[in-house]
Formats: sequence, structure tokens, C-alpha cells
Amino acid sequence: ACFLLHRGMKTLALRIKYQNESAQKIAEFLELRKEIEKVNYPGLTSSKYHKRAAELFSGFGGMISFVIKGGEPAAEKFIKELTLPVYAPSLGGVETLITLPSKTSHAGLTDSEKKAQGISGGLIRLSVGIENTRDLINDFEHAFSSL
Repeated sequence: ACFLLHRGMKTLALRIKYQNESAQKIAEFLELRKEIEKVNYPGLTSSKYHKRAAELFSGFGGMISFVIKGGEPAAEKFIKELTLPVYAPSLGGVETLITLPSKTSHAGLTDSEKKAQGISGGLIRLSVGIENTRDLINDFEHAFSSL
């Protein structure tokens, strides 16, 4: 385990830098899609957290969430059409992970608790990995075409 940890630490900075760059491009792509109501990512200038995040951090991270129009049915259909992201409630791997918080991390909350926390059926959480950014965007475009 120590050997694997040591080996992984050697490339951590490169992986984080790539995840930041890729997440930024994906967030910008998502923000332009007509199928999307809202994108939550501090790297977007439209984010109310952008200025503060830019002051504090050298990158904006690999986590994005977005709300797809059409609620849970549209979100499930979108995710089903994807081939690259892995559907998993986990976070932080080298592979891109995608999930519906309303059905995973926040499934135990009541509908009113979810609403108070901004967790709608159409909210999708994306943890960007190190796959090719263009491949991920192409995969999203394919999934959007099914809606």
C-alpha cells in the first residue's frame, strides 16, 4: 500500500492540474447547453463564488454539479447514454464519476430537506477524471442528443 501511495504521489500534481483544466472546459461547455438549467462550478465567471475562489485557489477543482431540464427522468436518461463516466456515488478517482445526489448521497433526506439544500431530481454531480477532455465532451454531446 505504501508503494502504491508513493507512486501515486509522484503524479498527483499533474493529475490535479489536468482535472482542473478539464473541469473548466466541461463546465463552460455545459453552461452553453440549452438542456441545462444551471451549472455549479466556481471556475465560471457566472458563479457567485468565482471571485473568492480565484483569490484563494490556483485552480477550481474537478467537481461540477449541474441541473438538467426535465428533472430526474431526463437526468437518468442522460446518465444512461454516457459511456465514459462511471455511475458511482464515490468521489475522487482518476476516472470520471457521475451520480444523482437525490438517489445516492442525499437519498435519506425528505423531499423538503432536499429542496432546502438545492438537491433536485435533475441535479447531477460530476467528478472529472483524467480521461481526454474532448472525449468526455463528445460523450456528453451524444447523451444530450438522446433527450
